[in-house]
Amino acid sequence: MSIRRQKRVADLIHRELSDIIQRRVKDPRLVGVTITGTRVSPDYQYADVRFYRLGGDPEALKEAKQGLESAQGFIRRELAGRLTIRHTPELRFHLDESIDYAAHIESLLTQIRQETVSRDEDGAGSSETDL
Repeated sequence: MSIRRQKRVADLIHRELSDIIQRRVKDPRLVGVTITGTRVSPDYQYADVRFYRLGGDPEALKEAKQGLESAQGFIRRELAGRLTIRHTPELRFHLDESIDYAAHIESLLTQIRQETVSRDEDGAGSSETDL
């Protein structure tokens, strides 16, 4: 099987899962859940699905994962009806922590920028002479 086909199947699963979760699943734990990435195993037996829920509250993320796992059978049946492949992969849901990590890095960069500006402002006003 080609890597390109594997990528196309993963992209198709990604799009369809997003639609199914937003429009067909009625579990309130899944409100605000976004599918951020999908990878299909080379044998098409598994699809690793990365998700995130807006807000990033740890309890809400835990509930979202429970909601996805609870609805997994329904989601997989819906997905099977939309895919044109022989076997619908088993779905494995994983929290996408890269969003929280990126936000943390951004806050660190902002803090560094603020410290640099304040250091520059403090240094610009003083006149030092070395004689």
